[in-house]
Amino acid sequence: MKHKIAFFDMDGTLYQTENDIIQDSALEAIDMLRKEGYTVCAATGRPLNQMKLILERVHFDYYVLINGSYILDKDFNEISAYPIKKENVEKLVKLCADEKYGLMFHFGDATYIYNDFYPMYYFCKYCNVLDSLFYDPNQAFHKRHRVFNAVVLTKDDQKLKHFMEDHPELRKDLINVKTDGFCYDIFNADNDKAKGIEAILEKEGLTWKDTICFGDSTNDIHMLEKADIGVAMGNASDYVKSFANFSTTTTYDNGIYNAVKKILEEEKD
Repeated sequence: MKHKIAFFDMDGTLYQTENDIIQDSALEAIDMLRKEGYTVCAATGRPLNQMKLILERVHFDYYVLINGSYILDKDFNEISAYPIKKENVEKLVKLCADEKYGLMFHFGDATYIYNDFYPMYYFCKYCNVLDSLFYDPNQAFHKRHRVFNAVVLTKDDQKLKHFMEDHPELRKDLINVKTDGFCYDIFNADNDKAKGIEAILEKEGLTWKDTICFGDSTNDIHMLEKADIGVAMGNASDYVKSFANFSTTTTYDNGIYNAVKKILEEEKD
């Protein structure tokens, strides 16, 4: 066996977000990898509380959550964590209050809406992520708990752009969902799935040469590029595909199964 560990993005890769489907063929592919001795891991932008529907069908050996900022083992014990600094969280809360931006925070195992409850609620409903979703009109939960990610919703993002320019230690990623305006993820600038994966590789005594990664979006680019085999889904953009070793069929057309079958057949040769 040439490779030893595989990481799967969830939305648009393993999981069909809009209809809550994981194809049976994808679950079969994961079983195929495990039978060959692979460690199988999740690498997602989701926090743990937004994994419930997925975990009803498949469990993983490790979890790279919230785009690499919160890493857990199979028993959900913390391996590494990279929260946003409290001072930056406070500044973001003030910005969103002043500019009437929608604001939501991921705290690892819970999600709290601060501003624009219903737009944020409908966003979460569309993504099938209503578990452990709360409303904090006092905007105080972050004072006692670590923030790993903010979601900001706005029709005019100019002030947000200026805020990000003044805080280069943060980055924003546009979320490609149907919203009335712009929706952004905000993280520490040096956090991404590849950083979370490296914490697991170190723990397992492995390297990127042992690694296969599957993804479809811009937040998967770094891990697709660093993996010995990076697999882009057929529904990925041409830009994302350019960072992968090859692309498979879409998540709606047995993409995971077709890629895993191809890899395992080539490893036997």
